[in-house]
Amino acid sequence: MNFKKYKLKDLIDNFSVRAREYGGSEGLEFLGVSNDDGIVKSKSAAEHKGEEYKIIEKGCFAYNPYRINIGSIAYHNEDIKGLISPAYVVFKTKPNSIKDNLLFKFLKSSEGLRQIRFHGRGTVRQALRFEDLCKIEISIPTYEEQEKLISSIEKTEIESNIISSELTHQLDLIKQLRQAFLREAMQGKLCQADSVKANETGQHLLEKIKAEKANLITDKKLKKEKELQTITTDEIPFEIPKNWAWCRLGDTGNLKRGKSKHRPRNDEELFIGGTIPFIQTGDVSKAKYNNDLITTINGYYNDFGLKQSELQNKGTLCITIAANIAECGFLDFDACLPDSIVCYLAIDKIIEKYVYYYLKTAKDELERFAPATAQKNINLGILNDLKIPFPPLHEQEQIVTKLEELMTFCVGLEQSIKESQGYNEMLLQQVLREALQQPKDESKVIVLKSRKIEQPLKTILGGHIINQCNTTDFGRVKFQKLLYLTEYFCKIDFDSHYVKKAAGPYDENLIKKIEADFNRMRFFNVIQDRTDTKRVHYTALPAASQINTIFLENFNEESVKINNLLMKLRPLSWEECEVLATIYAVWNNRLIKGEPIEDSILYNDFMAWDAQKIKYKSIFHKKLFWMKEENIIPDGWGKYVDKPDKKMA
Repeated sequence: MNFKKYKLKDLIDNFSVRAREYGGSEGLEFLGVSNDDGIVKSKSAAEHKGEEYKIIEKGCFAYNPYRINIGSIAYHNEDIKGLISPAYVVFKTKPNSIKDNLLFKFLKSSEGLRQIRFHGRGTVRQALRFEDLCKIEISIPTYEEQEKLISSIEKTEIESNIISSELTHQLDLIKQLRQAFLREAMQGKLCQADSVKANETGQHLLEKIKAEKANLITDKKLKKEKELQTITTDEIPFEIPKNWAWCRLGDTGNLKRGKSKHRPRNDEELFIGGTIPFIQTGDVSKAKYNNDLITTINGYYNDFGLKQSELQNKGTLCITIAANIAECGFLDFDACLPDSIVCYLAIDKIIEKYVYYYLKTAKDELERFAPATAQKNINLGILNDLKIPFPPLHEQEQIVTKLEELMTFCVGLEQSIKESQGYNEMLLQQVLREALQQPKDESKVIVLKSRKIEQPLKTILGGHIINQCNTTDFGRVKFQKLLYLTEYFCKIDFDSHYVKKAAGPYDENLIKKIEADFNRMRFFNVIQDRTDTKRVHYTALPAASQINTIFLENFNEESVKINNLLMKLRPLSWEECEVLATIYAVWNNRLIKGEPIEDSILYNDFMAWDAQKIKYKSIFHKKLFWMKEENIIPDGWGKYVDKPDKKMA
């Protein structure tokens, strides 16, 4: 195919026809644009101003100038005339210039969105007028050849959609698997038969809890509670082992609501100059993405805020009873909470963890008690009355240990599938991008073994690494090791100066420059961890969503190799990445000097790197084998990594 580059001004015409110029608005339907559904019926049309609305007909493209930067553009392919807001841009393609569906695919692609954002006006709220749209460039073949190009793209899209559907189906299966594990656990099917102790039963444990509560009431540390009703035979939903007991959740521990007396709850007087964490139901809901820990904070109370509330201890199990019912998580810090969150305290942390897992199975049951209002909620009484199968403590410990293992297994499967989803979408966008680029003259192509890059491309690549690998344990150590491995394995020259440090190859200046640029380019905030002064977190800023597009634009040729490497490294802990980067460095150092390579020699070099490497003695050979299996093998490219100069040390 012969490609030619055009500006859209050469391919499209503005179609700005008002209803009053067309013959009036009577009988025409009011329409709008949805990012997901295309042309839809409008829910917010000013029908009394219908004469001022624009006409939209078959073959028209339409978009809101303030929402097209998130891909909200639609093509009207039905033979129906309608009305659309006068604020919208409506246009058509010129005859025999570009196929409508080819242009639509381009404008919805990552490259189309990149140019839309580039040509948009404004900073806080971007807008793309018709004259801005006309500046966008696209490379296309002749009108006659475009159908062949579209067929090729659509074939790739069909294959990608099949993969996407299968991956979504796999995620659904994992959700079902997780619920099956929880169900089996709560019916006693995960306990080993030989672990049953005749002198220990769920009823014995309940009596012990009851006695402990009585002591707390006597010591005035706990208010006397209303006696909960005994569970009748008719109420029992399923069979449990004979040494277990059916009881109410309130029998197993103490449930109490959070406290936030002052109204309005968001009064700034509660927060000015505050340092005491205050969480809301949304923070509890996010715990499922952070190893069951509540790590986010809604705000910080001052002394006045604390006085009308109550501080709960780190490790407390929190349960939501409003908005998101029965979402659970454990506090990762001392915090105050509102009365829409309930605290659960038991005589043993194992019981709290067991209850946490049971509540995951009881979420649907609890939601049935919530009234059908805009914001669902239940009361403390409903939570206290919840039926729960209760094993003896040693069996609860078994169940918790097994479930933690199984849930970790499920998380690993989900993570792998989500990585595949992201990679599938990335490859589709890359195919579309390449399809709409004029092929390079092969006689002029120069194959380079490496590419030297300067800021801000270092920052763009660094931002892409974080976007792909920002898991819960991600911090500066893992980031530095991934930068090193990406540079050396993919042969992308950062002009870095790595030296030997305890945690592996390290370039302090490189990391400082990239992190400084993260804020300047509005990619990420670099936030110091409150509990670990040596650790930082990278939290996304508005421009982080654009990194993938910018990355593909600037690293198109290297993107597949980079993403393949990152997909392999993403699930690993920062310690594992430290080991891999150090093995790679000692191996590569020997290749640079032309020295012999044997596993035993690499092991000795690894141990000689720093005295702290002794802690990885047991996993060295496992990780070296993994690198060989995954073909992450150095070839002597890059600078020798040596001890730092005395001035740097």
